[in-house]
Amino acid sequence: MDCMCTDLRLVRLKDMHISARTLDFGYETQSRVQVVPRGQKWQATPTQTAAGTLEWTNDLGFLGMDAFGFDFAFCDGLNEAGLSVGTLWLPETDLVTDPPASSDTPAVDFVNLAGWILGTCRTVADVKAALAGVAIWNAPIKRLWPSDRPVPDVVKPLLDFAFTEHLSIHDASGGDLVVEFVDGGIHLHDNAIGVLTNSPTYDWHVTNLRNYVGLTNVEDEPKNLMGMTVKPTGNGTGLLGMPGDVTPPSRFIRATVLTEVTTEAKDARAAINQAFHSLDLVSVPRHLAASGDYTQWYVARDHDNAVYYVRSYDGWTTDTHDLKALGVAAQGTRSVLPIPAG
Repeated sequence: MDCMCTDLRLVRLKDMHISARTLDFGYETQSRVQVVPRGQKWQATPTQTAAGTLEWTNDLGFLGMDAFGFDFAFCDGLNEAGLSVGTLWLPETDLVTDPPASSDTPAVDFVNLAGWILGTCRTVADVKAALAGVAIWNAPIKRLWPSDRPVPDVVKPLLDFAFTEHLSIHDASGGDLVVEFVDGGIHLHDNAIGVLTNSPTYDWHVTNLRNYVGLTNVEDEPKNLMGMTVKPTGNGTGLLGMPGDVTPPSRFIRATVLTEVTTEAKDARAAINQAFHSLDLVSVPRHLAASGDYTQWYVARDHDNAVYYVRSYDGWTTDTHDLKALGVAAQGTRSVLPIPAG
């Protein structure tokens, strides 16, 4: 199984911190928006070994996109401090699917990472420190599913899978981080370009940028070729050669170009609008990929004002979720909001 997602932050906007992502999957994720106030008690998947299982209480409220009926497994989210976490597929992920037999630090399974980070970390620096204090493993879905709940049809084909993903993290002060689990260890990449897609690993994509250094939004000038003037054809000539397919490397290049050329926005709402339009160039329509993958939903994140915007493939509207207005900074009861319907 392989899936396609794209995450980007408009890194060249001055005094604004705006990011966005697509969720592309071949199975219907049936995602919902979880509203998670402060003070909820959590436990990672029990190790059932001598290694302790991580437990925590979230001192930061957040919104998170769930999937497949798991109300603790977040594909994406934004917390009240303006920190976001997005999970994107990475088949190179190398995490053991059995918990550690013993550990000097508490153990947390991958599926619980996003919720733990959203509930406890304010900045990228906080995330780095937190990850250094836990042992991370990757529980298969059949181990995650509660024994007292019937398995829905959408989940049954996935029971033997463990989610092989990497993390894209942004904060409200301009911190951008990629977290990958490859070659038997954890790899942290400060992400200056603010972009992440899927396979191969992040460092490969950065090297691949060297093949596209000539891409620009500046128009080419007419050229004199052996005494003959050759004029450019139409607008966009500086972008000739930008790859247009939906593979992760090509989407990475397009998303990087979009972040590079977006240098201004009159206000936060204009920046959010630009972020969504940027996603239009990396989204995957139904039927384009034989695998069945398509962009099921999109989110944009205003890290400065803690506002989370959600669109669906079939919806014509954008839902605006103000974390302050939803009361996540106070203790309260969790609730669920639907994503925009068709």
